[in-house]
Amino acid sequence: MTSSTAAFCLGPDGSGEFELRQFPRCKPAADEVEVAVAAASVNPIDVRRADGYGRKLLSLLGAGRFPLVLGNDLAGTVTATGSAARTFKVGDRVYGVKPASADGTHARHVLVKTAHLLHAPTDRDIESLAPLPYGFVTMWLAVRGAGLTRQNAAGKKVLVHGAAGGLGTLATRMLSEWGANVTAIAWPSSFEACREAGAAELVDCTAKPFESLSRSFDATLNFATWDDDLALLGCLREGALGHATTVHPMLSNLDRLGWLRGALKTISEKRRHRSASPNGAKYAWTVFKPDAAALFDLGRFVRQNTVSLPIGLRKPLAEAAEAFNHVRQGQPGRALLLP
Repeated sequence: MTSSTAAFCLGPDGSGEFELRQFPRCKPAADEVEVAVAAASVNPIDVRRADGYGRKLLSLLGAGRFPLVLGNDLAGTVTATGSAARTFKVGDRVYGVKPASADGTHARHVLVKTAHLLHAPTDRDIESLAPLPYGFVTMWLAVRGAGLTRQNAAGKKVLVHGAAGGLGTLATRMLSEWGANVTAIAWPSSFEACREAGAAELVDCTAKPFESLSRSFDATLNFATWDDDLALLGCLREGALGHATTVHPMLSNLDRLGWLRGALKTISEKRRHRSASPNGAKYAWTVFKPDAAALFDLGRFVRQNTVSLPIGLRKPLAEAAEAFNHVRQGQPGRALLLP
C-alpha cells in the first residue's frame, strides 16, 4: 500500500494551523475513482470550518473532529477506478465535488464518487475548473430553492444580493443566460464585473440599497448577509416564485446554543422569515450537497466556456495557511492549493 499527502487542519484549538501528513492510499470502492489532484480550491466555508464553524452538526457526519482535511471541490486526473466506475478510466481529466467530510480535497490523492465527477474538456486549463463545482452546485440549489428553473426563468425579475461574490457571479451568469432580468446588489467597484456576468440593473450595496427597490421581483437570492434577509423578502411581489439564502444561521445557532436551544431558535427564525414571504412563495435555506442535475448544468456551461471564476492565488499544500488567509481577508480572486 502506498501513501499520499494532505494538509491537515488542526482547527481552532491549533490556532488554525496546518500540518502536512502522510495517509494511506486506499483502493476505490465500486462506485468511486481515485483522483490525483491538480488543484483544489479554498472556499469561504473551508475558512469557517477551520475556525470551528458547524462542528456540532458536522460531528454527526464524522466531519467535525480535528485534525481533518478540508476542501469540497477539485480538478485532476483519474489514477484508479472502482469495479463499477465504467464512465471513467485511468488518465481521464476530471473535476467535481465531495460532500462535507474529514477527508476533503486538500490532498494529493482523493477518492470521489463517480456521480460527483465530470469529464474535463481538453481545451480548458484543468486548474481553472477547480473553483467551480462547490460554488456552482451551492448556487444552483439556491436558485432552485427560490423556484427558478431553466424552463421558467425567461423574463423573470431576479434580485441577487452579493452579486460580485463567487456564488453571485455564477448565479448572475446562469440566470442571464436563462433569460432572466437580473438586478445585482454589489459594491460599486464590482459593477463592471456584474455587467460582464449579465446583470441588467445595478444597485450600490453601500447606499441603503433596499430603499430604492420596490416589491417588484419574482425571486430574490441572498448570498451576502443574514441581516438583510427580511429586506430581500420585502422586495418580492405578490405571486412571486420565492427566495433562497445561503447565509442562514442554522449551523451557528447549533454551535452557540447546543442541540435543543439551537434547534428551537432555528425553527423560530425560519418561521418568522417564511411568514414574511408573499403567499405561495417558496422560502429556502440552502445547504450544500452534491446534486446530479446541478453538475449536469455545470458541465454544459463549462463545455460552452461560458462560466469561470477569477483565480487570485495559487499555493502548494505546504502553504495552505496563506491560501486560507487570502480568503479570510477577502482578497480578490479564488485561492487554489496545488498538491
